[in-house]
Parts: sequence; C-alpha cells; structure tokens
Amino acid sequence: MAVAPLDDAHRRIASAAGESDLVAAAAAAHDAVQTLIDTRVGAASVAEAWSAVARAALSTAARLVGPGMDWFASGSVGRGDALPGSDLETLAVRSADVTAESALAQAVHVHDLLACCGLRGDDNGAIASRARFNRTAQDWAIGIGRWATDPAADRGVVMIGLLADAVPVDALVGGPDLRDQAGIAARAQPAALAAMLQDSTFARGYIPSRLRVLTSGDSRIDIKLAAVDPVVRIARWAALSCGCDALPTAERIAAAAGTRYLDPDDARVLAKCHAIGSSIRWRVRAARWDSDSDVDERVELSELSPQDRTALRSIGRELTGVRRKLDYLASTSTFSSW
Repeated sequence: MAVAPLDDAHRRIASAAGESDLVAAAAAAHDAVQTLIDTRVGAASVAEAWSAVARAALSTAARLVGPGMDWFASGSVGRGDALPGSDLETLAVRSADVTAESALAQAVHVHDLLACCGLRGDDNGAIASRARFNRTAQDWAIGIGRWATDPAADRGVVMIGLLADAVPVDALVGGPDLRDQAGIAARAQPAALAAMLQDSTFARGYIPSRLRVLTSGDSRIDIKLAAVDPVVRIARWAALSCGCDALPTAERIAAAAGTRYLDPDDARVLAKCHAIGSSIRWRVRAARWDSDSDVDERVELSELSPQDRTALRSIGRELTGVRRKLDYLASTSTFSSW
C-alpha cells in the first residue's frame, strides 16, 4: 500500500503508552513523509493518511495528559484534507465539573506535547488552549445559537465554519455532536447561510495574470489561498446548506452537486480545481519538505513548471466564474427555503 509507512506510524501513535513514545512515533511519521515523496504518492492519498495521523496524535496526547474533556479536530485535519506540515485546529468540550482554568492548563499541555511531535497549533489561534475554543457543552450550545442568529457578530461565520469541520478524535458515547448542532442551527437561520456564502466567495488570494506579472512584477502566489481555500469554503457552505454529513471537500462537492446550491457543471469545475490545486500544493510542499521547519506555500510563479502555471491560471479564471455566479444567485431567491 502506498501510504503504508504512515499507516504504521499511525498505529504507533495511537498505542503510545507515554509522552516520549508519542514523540518518537510522531517523528517516525514525519520521516515516513519522505518515503511518500520519493514514491510520488498522490495528494488525496497523502491527505487522508496524514489527517488520520494528526487526529491520532491529538487523541493520544489528550489521553496521556488527562481526562475531563472531549477533543475535536477541525480545519483540514478534521476534514481529512491535511497535507504534511499543516497546522492543527482544535476544539474542546470540558466537563461541567472541570474549571475553566484547569481545562485551559490541560489544553496548553496537550498542545505543547503536540508541538514536540511537530504538529503546530493553528496559525490564527483556533486551538483549545484559548477560552473561546474550550467550553462546556451548554456554553457551546449557547454560542452556536448566537453565532447562527447573528453571524456578523463575535466572529460567527468563523465559528460556524470551524464547527462544521469539527470531528471528535475519540468515539464519544452520548457526547455532544458540535458539527450536527452547528448545521441544524445554520440551516434554521437565513442570515447564517447567506453569511457563509458571502464569506466563501470573498477573494483572499489571486493568481496573477501574465499581464499583471509584466506590468507590476507581482508574480508571488499563495497556492492555498488562491487555488484551494476558495473551493473548501464553497464546498463547506454547500454541504451545510443541503444537510450533507460529508467532511472531505471532494465528498462535499459530490454530495451537493445537482442540488439547488451547486449546479452539476459548477461542481465538476470545483472538483477539478480542488484536485489540481491540491496536487500542485503537494508538489510544492514535497519539494521543500523538512520536518524541522514550517512549510511556506507562497511561491514565485517562475519556480513552477509551465504546466503548473497554466493550470493555476485556469483555476483562477474558473473560480472567478463560479464566485460571480454564486454571488448573482445569492441576490435572487435561488438559495432561499423561505
């Protein structure tokens, strides 16, 4: 099996009996990445395997540090889209009998341990060692209701998006299903889904045209922001809107295709853009892979092959077309259930 080295490391991580065992197993996982690079494993397979490794590391770190909280992985790790070097977004539900101070201190320990494993916390601070992301089940429920009702306040769109990607790292018996709660609340509020769509069509990065490169000299691109993240956000909105339980971006697109939220042709475009963008992103990461340093996905277009430059520009044009279409449809009653 192509990802067998990562699967072996995954098993070692899950069975680690102590912190030193976990750190050693995580080091083996990082070493295994080079094997995947050498054997040219595809981005989708790598993402699925690495996401499982990261979730296992979070689960084991939480188990070793102590009880009292249910942990969730969010972001690309939660979705199963994470490539080696991705950061880790976490949420926690603490027991009612655990104080906030104790829970936060425990979460700090967990993330410190994960950092020793080469798994850094989210660059934007979406981690359970912050009070915003570490709550009781009741406080989460109250927050979800507030964010869905008024998504423009208290970073509601961001919080709904995190919850929509949240997956428990252990099988919870009777535990809170934050993702299900967020989905139900969002679908019950017209403003929530409208805000999620507006957020998904906002351009955070772009792929410079040949003319722009010639006239301004601006030829640097963030592949994630320009080519991958837009698809992730649209797929998340579409999945939330149609009540889809899928987590991986490709599965969300497939599930929403043909609904009133996503035209089949647009779904094919998005799926192609995500697959090609993720492959280019993985090639860039693989070429720069060093398990001891952070991954920088900003790259000069001149560093890419002519085929990749052409593909990225095509992705840019197609994503612009889908964004404009969704913005227009949002101005009509197409997406409304009321």
